[in-house]
Amino acid sequence: MSTHEEAVQDIKKAKSVLDAHVVESKKFFTHTSVSMIKSGVRIAAGLALVGAGWLEMNPYLQAAGALLIVAEILGIAEELV
Repeated sequence: MSTHEEAVQDIKKAKSVLDAHVVESKKFFTHTSVSMIKSGVRIAAGLALVGAGWLEMNPYLQAAGALLIVAEILGIAEELV
């Protein structure tokens, strides 16, 4: 059976773990949310490249934009797995 002091120490440890969890859950931006925002910006850039390639009739710009979009979709899938 544990002593009173051991029980008090166990309670203090549990409280510190819970306090750390509360602080962690109150973060506004997490790694995943920032990563998704960056991916959204990159997909928008890819769409802009595709659009510019279409307007200029430049297949290289279209291909660059399409490849950028595909790469970002794969990056999102990697982040979620």
